[in-house]
Amino acid sequence: MIDKVVGVIGGSGFVGLELVSLLCKSGYKIKVFSRNPLSKQNLSLLGDIGQISIISGNVNNETEVNNFINGCDIIVNLVAIFFEFGEQNFQNIHIDAPVQIAKLSKKHNVTHLIHVSDRWADESSFSESSKSRGLAEKLVKEVFNNVTIVRLDVLFGKNDGLFFRFAKIIKILPIIPLPSKSKAIFQPVFVKDVVKAIEKIIVNKDFHLKTFELFGPKSYTWKELMQYFSKNVTTKIFLIPMPISLLSIPAFFFGFLPNPVITLDQLRRFKVRITQRTNTMSLKDLSIKPSSIEIEMQKYLKKF
Repeated sequence: MIDKVVGVIGGSGFVGLELVSLLCKSGYKIKVFSRNPLSKQNLSLLGDIGQISIISGNVNNETEVNNFINGCDIIVNLVAIFFEFGEQNFQNIHIDAPVQIAKLSKKHNVTHLIHVSDRWADESSFSESSKSRGLAEKLVKEVFNNVTIVRLDVLFGKNDGLFFRFAKIIKILPIIPLPSKSKAIFQPVFVKDVVKAIEKIIVNKDFHLKTFELFGPKSYTWKELMQYFSKNVTTKIFLIPMPISLLSIPAFFFGFLPNPVITLDQLRRFKVRITQRTNTMSLKDLSIKPSSIEIEMQKYLKKF
């Protein structure tokens, strides 16, 4: 077993479960910080006896995060939200929590912090989510001297928040709106490619202090993604073009729900087109060939 302890904050989420599984197979000792105590049983089965320690807590609770980070050699911060609800908002999850994690990592002499962000991160964005992610990247680097930024495009894989989420929605309402005049271009990245990348970044110090943008092999508009989805599921789906201004009305009301179909802030992302920025690295730099939706998702989509 490798004599290093990797602390994964947000380890019970979509990326977290895959990452913990891979790191266990590679022989790391893992500490997992999760707000969901119900995930403990699933997580504990991923490693050998004693290989995984699971701590339930609030990422904004300084004492709980401090106790978790103490004893870790490497920290991977995966915590993020897609929409605000209740006490969870972009300020405390995307900004306050990462800054606190960076400060406590410095306090406990953590050797390397991997801060996972997204490709829309931009301090000047008119999306509050994107703005908060961009600001967090800046602040974390100011606090901690050995941080690697990993920006992710839309993720796909088993139980993802893209195809699997819409598969549940269409069972109730088989309608998917297509925002008209959307500028957004997506390059969905396979979750297993992402965790392979994070492991390589952990292992190779040449990748530390870099910024990575991880994306898949092919670009899609939202319409193209949904057309692919509708052609590969058995459920009949109606794709309906709608102006973003009109979609803003239901999005406003959805924002009051605990699990909204779409929010106003998410709609703002459709007005932005992102491309790979300069001075960033990709899966290619890590010698990882990105997997395609057409190959990896077929076995799942045919079930819906």
